This record gives sequence, structure tokens and C-alpha cells, in this order.
Amino acid sequence: MPRYVGDSLLIIKRWIQSFFFVKKALYRNAWLICERGVEARDNGFVFFKYLRENHPEINAYYLIESKNNEDYEKVKQLGNVVEYNSKEHHLALFFASHLLSTHVGYITPWSFVCYKTFFKWMNNAKFVLLNHGMTKEDMSAVLNRRVTGVDLFITANQVDYDAIAKDSRYGYDLNQVALTGYARYDNWTNFVEKKQIVLMPTWRAYLVDKSRHYRNQPRVLPQFKESEYYKQYQSLLSNSRLIRLLEEYDTNLVFYPHYEMQSALSLFSSNSERVIFANKNTHDIPTLLRESKLMITDYSGVGFDFSYMYKPILYYQFDQKEYYSSHYKIGDFSMQKDGVGEIFEKEADLIDAIERYFITNFSVLDEYRNRIDKLFTFHDDKNCQRIFQAIVNYK
Repeated sequence: MPRYVGDSLLIIKRWIQSFFFVKKALYRNAWLICERGVEARDNGFVFFKYLRENHPEINAYYLIESKNNEDYEKVKQLGNVVEYNSKEHHLALFFASHLLSTHVGYITPWSFVCYKTFFKWMNNAKFVLLNHGMTKEDMSAVLNRRVTGVDLFITANQVDYDAIAKDSRYGYDLNQVALTGYARYDNWTNFVEKKQIVLMPTWRAYLVDKSRHYRNQPRVLPQFKESEYYKQYQSLLSNSRLIRLLEEYDTNLVFYPHYEMQSALSLFSSNSERVIFANKNTHDIPTLLRESKLMITDYSGVGFDFSYMYKPILYYQFDQKEYYSSHYKIGDFSMQKDGVGEIFEKEADLIDAIERYFITNFSVLDEYRNRIDKLFTFHDDKNCQRIFQAIVNYK
């Protein structure tokens, strides 16, 4: 409650200050874009870059903290960068016509409840969710329109679209959901691979401290090392047979945990230099995906990005019961029937599959190539173009 009171008072304060804002003309009818406010690596940055290079008539600005120097400088080269959570950011919100974000609850730095109850009354800007991951589980509790306040929901493929637009639990009309493909897919048509495979598991809500203090610097809970998640991945990273395969085929394995789990990276170890522990400050997901020959994940939607490039994926799901009872609920999409990679519950079986892909030079099985073709409505580099048109056409 104290947070809502403080945020409400700040919104009112900024609203009063907006009448005297000397830069109001600069941000009138602007499109403000961000990801989490601390990075520029996902759909937000790709779409911002597209606007700056192809639609200079759009008054687009990117919101990011300058302390993230590498990403900040990357955005700065395109111009129109605003310090995230600064007074200028706050005031620009009152004059923008469009707010675009990959996540709910970040484009405005205050409580999203306050955003919906106070700010939307002061400026009814259109909120476009560029999104960051395909909706394959039942996420209606957190992504329904009553909770999000989203005006236009961008989806990746037909499965994603059907999950949001055709399920009444999400509460969106058909005109509020656009099937365009994700902006970052424009980067998946050209790539150069290394002798590298990537291990990229998603997060577990029940292993992360959910306090607001850690919103931009998530922390795992103190008992993390007691979890099945830690034990299973530590075992895999230390597997002698896997390490022998990496040595034999002169290949590295890059371990990149989900953003929410990055604080646990230092808790893992391996006795092989072939295993690389990648953190979000030194590695970025798009580069890892383009450079890797094989992906090992668990339930992550990033696997669909990998499959967009017709690369093989292995799903290591040792904790299905716990994941679907304590993290996300299982949805209508069947990973077994319609997924784009093989699913394993045991470490030994997973290693068998990894060895098989080494032997076959990472060739995607026909079964999964056919599923990839069926999954993606579009398979090109026109995703940003379709997103732009969907926003312009939105009524």
C-alpha cells in the first residue's frame, strides 16, 4: 500500500509539472519504446532501430539507463535516447501517443496498478506489447487484458495468436491482437555459426525473490542450491561423458540462465574449460542463438527463435510436475505433438541425443522441420514492417 500511495503522489506531481515542461513539443505524439529499462537486445531495440532507419516521420524515443554503457551507447548511435526513470522520462509519458514495451510494467516506472488507475486517465496513450516470448502455457492470469491494460498484443505465430485472441480468458478482441512475427525474427535470416552449443533454461518463479527491490536485478532465494533445478543442471555441467564429447568435437557449451536466474550463475561450476558460464553483461541472447549449432533448453520460448533458423533443439524437462504446478500452468499447446524438439526427462537420454546430433552434424530431423514450417505463418525478414503496419492500422 505505501508504494501505491507514493507512486500515485508522484504521478500527480509529474502531471502538474507537465503543464510547465519546456520540452513538451519534443515528445508530443511520440512513440516511447523500452524493454526492461536496462537493456536494448530484444524486440524493443530491433523495432526502434527499424523505425529510426525506415520511418523517420515517427517521433520515436528509446528508454534505457545510461549505466548500462554498452547497450546505452548502441541506442545512442541511433539518436533519441532518454534516461530510463528520469524526470524527462516521466514527463514524456504525458505527451506520448504510443507506449511500446516487451514486458508489462516497465514502460512506466511506477506501479502498474497506478498506471492503469491514474495515468491512463491523464493520457490515454496506446499501449503496444511487443512481447518477448511465445504464449504456449496458460498465462491468462498474468496476461489477460484486465491485468495488462494492453491495447495491441503482438504475437509470434499462429499458435501464439490463437492462445491470446481466441481464448476468452485473456479478454482481448480480435482487433487487439496482431499476428506479425516478433521484431527480432528479422535478425534470424542470416547467421554464422561457431563450434558451439548453448544451454539456455528458463526461470522458476518459486526460486526467485519477488520483492520490488530486485525488479531490475533479480536474486534467487537463499535455498536455491537445495532445488532440483540447481542439482540437475550442476550434474549436467559436470557430466564426464558430455565433456568428452565437447573435447572430441572441439566444441564449447555456453550456459546462459534466464535473466531472472542470472544471479545464480556463480553457484554453478565445471572442471572443463569447454563449459562457458555466460552472464548478461558479457553475452547477449541474439548473438548466442545465431552462433550456436544446437540448443538445450527446458520450457523456454526462446527455443522457437532457434527453430526459426531451422536449428535443432533438445528440451530437458526433469521437473515437469513442479514446473506446471508452481511456475506456469500447462496450456493447450502440446510440446509432445506440436513442439519443435525432442523432450527428455533423464540426463543420460539427453546426452545420447547430444551425441547423435554431433554425429549427424546437427541436422534437424524431418519431423521437426515439418513442424517448424507449420508453426510459423511468416518466415522472412518483414516482421518489423508488419508490426508497424499493425500499429498504424489499430483503431
